[in-house]
Amino acid sequence: MLETTQQSRSPSLLDLATHAECLGFIRAAIAGNDRTTAQDIAGVLKDCCNRGYLDRAAIWKSLTESEQNQYRQLLAPPPILQDFARRILEATGWQSPGVAAGIDCDLQAVIDRGELVAADVVAVVGDRHFLEFQELVARCPKYFTDLPAPPIKAATKKIS
Repeated sequence: MLETTQQSRSPSLLDLATHAECLGFIRAAIAGNDRTTAQDIAGVLKDCCNRGYLDRAAIWKSLTESEQNQYRQLLAPPPILQDFARRILEATGWQSPGVAAGIDCDLQAVIDRGELVAADVVAVVGDRHFLEFQELVARCPKYFTDLPAPPIKAATKKIS
């Protein structure tokens, strides 16, 4: 019995022009260091492979090892998102509402600057972990989260 649907397709369905075109798209995304384009190309590749026009293994084999690594990096979450995911998972492991509130404050600042959206974080850490994180933040005493930031002058005042 055949293990994959790719093996059961006729080799005559595979389109060499589509193969070359997709390789070009991948290489263009790598050259431009463009995460969005790389994600879009991944979706196109998946569709073409599912329809039987491409062989995923052949595409991957056609890329150099360096290109494979660069493409993997483009498809991975950005470093800032990976950092927040790591911090959120650690905070839920520690069960520390204060630490979670601090991370949430940093996260909200990044979201407000438009560098991330909450859905990106949820996609990386998962629904369950993000809900646990939000519950930890909600358990943080309000007097910690409502404290005004110390004035810069007082924080940098030299003590004699």
